[in-house]
Amino acid sequence: MTADSVRDASGAFSLAKLPTPEPRCRVRLQGDITPLTERLWKIALDDAEHNMVTSESGTVYFGAGSQYGLRIYERDIAVSGVLGLNHLYPEVMLSSLKLAREIRKELGYKVSAPHVVSEIDAPWEVIAQIDKEIMAKYRTNSYTRRTDDVAWLWAVDDLFTLHPKLADWKWMAENGELFFKAFYEPWLDKSDGLYRGQPLFHDIQSSAYPKGMPIADCVLLKSLSTNCLYFRGMQAMAKACEKSGRPAKQQQQWLDRAAALKVAIQKEFTKPDGTLAYYKDRHGKLMLNRSGYATAFAVIFGVVEGAAAKAAYAGFPTPDNGVPLFFPFIADTDGSEWHNHASWPFCDTFFLWGKSIADGKDYTDYNAALLARSVGTAIKPKKAKADQAEADAFGSFHEYITLPDGLVSGSGRQLWSAAAYLNVCIRAGLVT
Repeated sequence: MTADSVRDASGAFSLAKLPTPEPRCRVRLQGDITPLTERLWKIALDDAEHNMVTSESGTVYFGAGSQYGLRIYERDIAVSGVLGLNHLYPEVMLSSLKLAREIRKELGYKVSAPHVVSEIDAPWEVIAQIDKEIMAKYRTNSYTRRTDDVAWLWAVDDLFTLHPKLADWKWMAENGELFFKAFYEPWLDKSDGLYRGQPLFHDIQSSAYPKGMPIADCVLLKSLSTNCLYFRGMQAMAKACEKSGRPAKQQQQWLDRAAALKVAIQKEFTKPDGTLAYYKDRHGKLMLNRSGYATAFAVIFGVVEGAAAKAAYAGFPTPDNGVPLFFPFIADTDGSEWHNHASWPFCDTFFLWGKSIADGKDYTDYNAALLARSVGTAIKPKKAKADQAEADAFGSFHEYITLPDGLVSGSGRQLWSAAAYLNVCIRAGLVT
């Protein structure tokens, strides 16, 4: 990546070929920046703004990508907020997070028939035969496909900390209590202190799981990433209790729960060589593949620190076409490979953010280059609908990179890919 071009083994592009958007957000980079860095910043902002959609009631919120319309993906909103949208679009982030909470409360455990998990003691109610019917009515999926929901607490904590004037800590504490009681506690396995549920963002019965794994097995496992998010959520709840003036005892209870979960994560996921396992299956067996962004969460949140953090990262590959989601890749899987033989720009960003904490080195240039190539050094051909052609074409931040070929794939104007570029610029100190 130079001042005006990006080149790798798969292809190249120059600044002159990129679009020149003028996003509504007027925040610009400061300091010694290149023309390419500045242009990509504007493209990232423009991509984010193209993801602003308006509900039937007039609420403006962030969608997940240009092709998803009015769908609400709470994990995409939360992750994108933490990566950078909380800094730059706080009002839209707040409305997005609040809308997602209301929809999730309204839907509750109303699910499509295949998504009842009888092993979990919850008020399941079948209201559809297929999940597309749920999506059509509620704009989101059955809870069984959203068992990584707890990510919202991290996002809200980050948003309120950055923008105290917007903060409603009382709302956060009340909703946090409601969701822990109704949605999260049923998934806690007291025998090992871990929460069941899918790994963050990995669609159940995708290539992120072994071939033939039933729906129930995909969510009865205990994943490193989601348990780290529970840990971070408990810390956020402690802060919400403090900020909303609740008794110190309540704050301490959340801190104690977080401390206990931290110990459980360290005990249950740490392998003999110090690296961290991807997940522990419903029967207690570790999936020994490693998840790059889950490792990052453990380090960023302080679940593992010092020498343990370095050990967690040891040997994880960092090629020039994207950090693999898993190392090694998962063998013999079902479905498309985008949840396995791939690199996702937002996951690269968490991975390198955590790696910089683990070993004290600066990876922002490498991170920026990986994100820049997702704008289109070599876009994988695909059949696109006519109204998607512009969004999926060269010149916006794309969804994922297929590996090992390194081709840019998926939808363009992907929200958390654009947010990842914003994050790199913020971490590099280019945003005041």
